[in-house]
Amino acid sequence: MLITVLAFIVVLGITITVHEFGHFAMAKLLKIRVLVFSLGFGPRLAGFTRGGTEYRLSPFPLGGYVKMAGETFDDDRQGAADEFLSHPKWHRLLVALSGPFMNILLAVVIMTFSYMGGVYIARYQKQPPIVGPVSADSVAKRAGLATGDLILSVRGNAVKTWEDLEIALATAPRALLDLVVERGGSRMDLHLDAAGLEQMDSANLGFKFSIPQTIVAAVDPDSPAQRAGLKEGDQIISVRKDGQIGRSYDDILNMISENKGVPLDFEVRRPAIPPSGSDSRQASSNDLSAPASLLHLTITPVEANGRIIVGFVPEIPTDFEKFGLGGAAVQSVRRNFEMSSLTFKIIGRIFKGSASVKTISGPIEIARLSGSAARTGSALFFFGFLGLVSLQLGVFNLLPIPILDGGVIALLLIEGVIGRDLSLGIKERIVQVGFVFLILLMGFVVFNDLSKIVDFEKIFR
Repeated sequence: MLITVLAFIVVLGITITVHEFGHFAMAKLLKIRVLVFSLGFGPRLAGFTRGGTEYRLSPFPLGGYVKMAGETFDDDRQGAADEFLSHPKWHRLLVALSGPFMNILLAVVIMTFSYMGGVYIARYQKQPPIVGPVSADSVAKRAGLATGDLILSVRGNAVKTWEDLEIALATAPRALLDLVVERGGSRMDLHLDAAGLEQMDSANLGFKFSIPQTIVAAVDPDSPAQRAGLKEGDQIISVRKDGQIGRSYDDILNMISENKGVPLDFEVRRPAIPPSGSDSRQASSNDLSAPASLLHLTITPVEANGRIIVGFVPEIPTDFEKFGLGGAAVQSVRRNFEMSSLTFKIIGRIFKGSASVKTISGPIEIARLSGSAARTGSALFFFGFLGLVSLQLGVFNLLPIPILDGGVIALLLIEGVIGRDLSLGIKERIVQVGFVFLILLMGFVVFNDLSKIVDFEKIFR
């Protein structure tokens, strides 16, 4: 709990500080007088005043603000040149844009350093989207998708790699999930009825990518696989049942999904214990000529969260990629642009009702994930998560919601188009509606976060 709280404070503290510093620095650059620079909301806990600006720390770390002179019409405005509303609209637009820009810039910088240090990328992501195992009684199975199908397009959008496929699935409305696949040299149109799915991806639809060999990367605690004695580093050679045999990864997972409650004979190759100091996983997956023993384990598949499993995670082949500064920056900008576009598309789907609102996360979920990232002990992983939160904060603040930066930007653009300022009464109503919407949204995302860890249906049944 302590690690989670501290990680949450660090993640939120850094992202909010960077955001507010963007507003602050642009205001100073444009010679707008800044009265207060606050990290957090609520009463002042500590701070100091320098250069006419009060720098303060407030107790509620879910936000922060920069208070500028003459920022609103109900301020005691003197008409001075250094007041916010005395500056031209394009100055005010730059101030509003600078906060989200700094968050996005932080995400780009963090990911650039990640690419420079080197990243492991799952090999299948860059490969053609050839369907591997398909779960029995899944959305994909009912639609007719089969192992070996090559997916050509999703809703008319061509996909060339698994990465393209996952992005296309995540942004496609559930009611219009039409695929074009190639099977045996012929093209087929398939419609997947994904109604009721909270998250659109290949795993939830019931199919996966294929990998060359089935090596166990991890075993779920208290699972049939663990109780049967399956261990990390084991290679599953085959699975048998009544004369039926599956040797490939695709066949093995297909047999598991089709045999709920039926004992299966797993033929497992277990490497000898490697010498002290060596990497056991590397020895098991890369040196198949190493001394080993063959075992036969009886494992019975069970249903968990709507899937038939035995409880192991396969080792996924990865490639290590490292870039120079220029290449890393290009890759970072590209990746952040893709994630931002994906976020906007999913938000659009939520408002259209074609995506589950449970994809939205709030402060509790961010805190939980912050703690998980910190407990990995990997600085690279933690800062990667920090960059992701910073990017999402920047994107969220660009939404045209009153009170947020995006609302200010939208209002300034509207006034620029019509050639005059909106009346004070209209602006007050817009701010009031925006405030109520933001309070309701905050309450909803908190409840949404709690629903992921608390079974409210069971409590109030």
